[in-house]
Amino acid sequence: MTDNAQRPRPPPNRRRDKVQLSCDPCRQRKLKCDRQHPCGACTRRGLTNSCNYATTPSAATPVAPRTSTSLHGRLAELESLVVTLMKGQSLPDPHTPISPRPTNSLPSADVVFSNTLGPKKSSDEAESPADPGTLNLRNSGTSYVQSVHWEAILTQIRGLKDDLVIDSKPPLGSHLFYGPNRHATRYEILTAVPPRPAVDRLMALHFDSYIVTPYIIHGRKFLREYENFWKDPSAALIAWVGLLFSMLYIAALLQIFTIDLTDGRAESLKVECLSMKDVFREKAVQCLHLARYTTGGPYILETLIMILTGECILLKDSATDGWLLISMILHLAMRMGYHRDPCHFPGITPFETEMRRRIWTTLLQLDLSLSLEMGLPRSATDKHIDTKQPSNLRDCDFDEDTTEMPPPRPETEWTPILPLIARGRLITALGLICEVNTDIHPPSHEEVTKIDALLGDVHKHAIPPVLRWETMPHPITDSPNLVVQRVSVETTYYKSRILLYRRALTSSQPALRQSRERDRDRESVRICLESALKILSFQEMLHEESQPFGRLCQLRWKVTHIFNQDVLLATSVLCLYLQDVDKFELPETPGQNLSSLSSSSPRAEEVRQQLTISHKIWLQMSTASAEAGKVAKALGIVLGNAEESPSVEDGVGSVDYDFLTDFDTVPLHDFGVGFNNQNQYFPSGLYSPLTYFDNVLEPRLP
Repeated sequence: MTDNAQRPRPPPNRRRDKVQLSCDPCRQRKLKCDRQHPCGACTRRGLTNSCNYATTPSAATPVAPRTSTSLHGRLAELESLVVTLMKGQSLPDPHTPISPRPTNSLPSADVVFSNTLGPKKSSDEAESPADPGTLNLRNSGTSYVQSVHWEAILTQIRGLKDDLVIDSKPPLGSHLFYGPNRHATRYEILTAVPPRPAVDRLMALHFDSYIVTPYIIHGRKFLREYENFWKDPSAALIAWVGLLFSMLYIAALLQIFTIDLTDGRAESLKVECLSMKDVFREKAVQCLHLARYTTGGPYILETLIMILTGECILLKDSATDGWLLISMILHLAMRMGYHRDPCHFPGITPFETEMRRRIWTTLLQLDLSLSLEMGLPRSATDKHIDTKQPSNLRDCDFDEDTTEMPPPRPETEWTPILPLIARGRLITALGLICEVNTDIHPPSHEEVTKIDALLGDVHKHAIPPVLRWETMPHPITDSPNLVVQRVSVETTYYKSRILLYRRALTSSQPALRQSRERDRDRESVRICLESALKILSFQEMLHEESQPFGRLCQLRWKVTHIFNQDVLLATSVLCLYLQDVDKFELPETPGQNLSSLSSSSPRAEEVRQQLTISHKIWLQMSTASAEAGKVAKALGIVLGNAEESPSVEDGVGSVDYDFLTDFDTVPLHDFGVGFNNQNQYFPSGLYSPLTYFDNVLEPRLP
């Protein structure tokens, strides 16, 4: 009776909360729920892990500020009481402020909790005798206490306080860095695997995507492991289960990208796919934690690459997180010896040798791509690496029991691994470009031309004929994936030339430079413009073929997510040129006599026409992408300024905007990693084009 009298009573005018009987997913979709766990509706949709029921009405609705404050205050008081008891002091009078005073005895835990939290729990709700207790990891040492110890109780109270913090907007970024990292047991993870029919559909979509799986997963080996998993899930390595969840995570993302926005169910389908995506990613990370991924082991690198691909290549959550994550993965791979060729280690089988080479080449390309995007040094350098390139083989050519590898297939024959080999040959030249771009000392003209010659030689002679754009047969004879891979190789080459020669676009006071230096700058600008125009011509072609009934219609998500960054870079280069065309004094041909060109020059007109086409493409894409809307608006400003006429669609008129001057006035910290101490006019947009267009859209100061 005393306990009940001390419990706070609700106000008499409070409305009785309606009990929620349906699970959360059925309640959101307004479906009939059979109240099973999991319910039938969630089981059919493969959302068994998301089938949760609200335990109390307040758990399903936001807590009012006044109630939240009161609850936190009561928890703070309870925490203070437990701290007092830990110090061996008596309880204060409940009607006076908490003030610890010495005592010779400690009351029992039952008395404390009956006076503070209300009636004791029933026998069904009592704490399990198998409670593991609390393990505290500190810099000073590690300590373990049983669950009935005061320190364990205090830890639970503080954990409850953390759970009460309401964050309506979870932070973006890598789940490994910012995720909740909630611990899960092996049993919880295995029960979260959807039914096999749902998994089969998702895995089929994953393997059809040709994202990164052919480069790091051996198809036949994985299928054997997949069948064995369904026969006995408990026997599978937890790291392999993490790989499975990471592949399901990619598949859920692909489902989101392929949703038809004109479908009336598009919104509900998107919500369902987003829920699946979050669950799969969380389980993949939990598997990595259980497998102690920092110690390495089988399937660890493959799982991490899948998560990186989803978060930073497809979702593009954060370029910084991607750069940090690939650095961590690379260092882990080095700890596992992937940077040294397996031929040095006789214990490695031929099958493992080939797969290690494939995984390492994939990591090098991801490292280089993310480093160039950030404008920061890459993590892997050539002087520490001797791993050879993988062979042009199909998965059916070798297996785990192979004792001697067969000879590679001719490079006139396309295989799923051939694009990886082709891009791998560009790594040497691309790596040098990354190094000169991040060096604190600008490279000499001789160094630049030497690297360009190496890049051109690789592009002309080392790229397999089947992946060369110039030698491409009629498009109707090739698969859409092959067309996209050819474009990827070409845009990589042209992007590399832009990054190599981009300093000439931002050289200050070119009129004061020597005649020889001006000639070099003009040639560098010509190379940048030709490369940028070529990339935008690919954008036009890909956009046309990605429309309904186009050859690349089913791959429009890949076209958007893979090529946008290259297109943004090319667009920013052309905008810089168009803003101050007279300064560059470009000849129409390299041997023509130099003369000052006006904005009506043939080259400027060609640039303006290509930007106008690109502007229309971004406008069409802006209905489904905020990024595209931002670029379209910025291009409208640039074209309106260049043509001295109002821009289209958004109503923004002609704006007097000088790119170089305005970049120079931006505070140093706003330039981020793109700022170069050797050239105060180097805009960060040449590494992060979206930052470039952010500056275009900045409100003009009077």
